[in-house]
Amino acid sequence: MVEDKDTKNRFATENVYNSIKQEKTVSIIERNQVEGYIKVAAPLGVLAGIVPTTNPTSTTMFKILVALKTRNAIIFSFHPKAQKCSIHAAQILYDAALKAGAPKNIIQWIHKASLEKHHCLDPQPKDRFYFGNWWYRHGARRAAVWQPVNGGGAGNGAVYIDHTAFLDRAVEDILLSKRFDNSMVCATENSAVVEAPIYDKWLQMIQDKGAYLVPKKDYQKLADFVFNDKHGVNGPVAGMSARWICEHAGVTLSEGKDVLLFELDPKNIGEKLSSEKLSPLLSVYKAKDREDGIRIVKALLDYQGAGHNAAIQIGSQNDPFIDEYGKAVQASRVLVNQPDALGGIGDIYSDGLRPSLILGTGSWGKNSLSHNLSTSDLLNIKTIAKRRNRPQWIRLPEKIFTKKTSLPIFQMKMSRKSAGPLSSLTRAWSISTSLTRSMNSWL
Repeated sequence: MVEDKDTKNRFATENVYNSIKQEKTVSIIERNQVEGYIKVAAPLGVLAGIVPTTNPTSTTMFKILVALKTRNAIIFSFHPKAQKCSIHAAQILYDAALKAGAPKNIIQWIHKASLEKHHCLDPQPKDRFYFGNWWYRHGARRAAVWQPVNGGGAGNGAVYIDHTAFLDRAVEDILLSKRFDNSMVCATENSAVVEAPIYDKWLQMIQDKGAYLVPKKDYQKLADFVFNDKHGVNGPVAGMSARWICEHAGVTLSEGKDVLLFELDPKNIGEKLSSEKLSPLLSVYKAKDREDGIRIVKALLDYQGAGHNAAIQIGSQNDPFIDEYGKAVQASRVLVNQPDALGGIGDIYSDGLRPSLILGTGSWGKNSLSHNLSTSDLLNIKTIAKRRNRPQWIRLPEKIFTKKTSLPIFQMKMSRKSAGPLSSLTRAWSISTSLTRSMNSWL
């Protein structure tokens, strides 16, 4: 929807701009007189900006802002299906950058996208860096032979609805997320894992608010239409409405319904409908209890989307189970009581995540980042370390005695062990005893 795409564009510019505008990204960015070091920021060099078809304009603008803020040049390879709008967005920001005094050609792009031309982003220089999302996931990303990969990963996020959750909020958050831009944001929930005591009530509530429980006889039709043989979303399907998908798959959709629900068996995780959907489809699983809920969410992330995001809807945000859940699931973002699509990109429902359109997935997702990418990821930080006297550890004897007769007794014991003069340990004890007496008299 136009309004959703406008929201993404505003987020990629206004939210991101206000987040980074006060950051120091040039020359000396920190001077620590106490510890004796200076930190200096230097740009990475030239960035290869890969832009997905899911967010073709907002991602373009986001990458330009963080690249220029860190003094990096950027060359774009836009997705072929979104070439025109991506170029239009890049041209607007390039013109503004030139007007503000930026060097000519600091922003560039391939005018007619193809994998062959993507390969032509010269892999030889050592000062070029791949700055991508997961997209072109079976093509350009594999082809990337640039220096370190700063990018996202496949999303297949799952939300666990605990038996203590406020069901109205849990339902509204999921529907808001699934409806936003027809689930194109990679952090959007793809599966809901609902605890057994509230399962039936939750399922009825979400249907009452506009979701459609697909009859089991239509599962295969929709699965074959939406997904290819490798369980990836077929190109024309991504970002399309539930009604469009049903019409083209030969499935009848009731009026007023815009999110498709599929009740699935957790034993079959790995089937097509348990995959990342990029459309308003939602898999639903019943969990026996909290432990079973964690197991199902972990299985979904292990199958697809490792390291990306997971969520939980729960009654109290101080419930210790949140910590247990967060430690158990392999997700770089664990979102509590918020719609994942807008919660995962940061700065809207939480201050805990930087506003970004590149969500790192860590080693779980074969990625160099496990956080929301921002300016700090596009800088080399030099540390100038000055020589200084390091503080020394205080070494005291094993046992300390504080009575008036302690020192003579200590000296006598030492003389029995050695006929020689008092050891350095004895002298240290003498000093410490004097200090103790002084403190006692002061107190």
